[in-house]
Amino acid sequence: MRDFLLENFLDTAAAALETDIELRFPNESVFIDIRNGNLTFPDIEEAELVLYFDSPEQAQRLFAGQEDLVAAFMRGHIRSNGHLIWVFQTFAAFSKHAAPA
Repeated sequence: MRDFLLENFLDTAAAALETDIELRFPNESVFIDIRNGNLTFPDIEEAELVLYFDSPEQAQRLFAGQEDLVAAFMRGHIRSNGHLIWVFQTFAAFSKHAAPA
């Protein structure tokens, strides 16, 4: 998952995002921090924004634009702990190789 995130990070789209994020899957989590257009992987146990996914593969499909984000939200396949604007900013931050809409 880390390699995927690094390869798809778009610093210009992440410029307005200043937070730590947990990508939570059923059996693991990946913590990221985005500040000043930079992506890091901090050693933390709690994040301000939490995105819940069914699997890392599903997260990759969503970030790559291969699965519709709004439809996934409507079906409950992706959830967050709030911060809806940050959710969309986070997806934009990893849209470097996203399929065109």
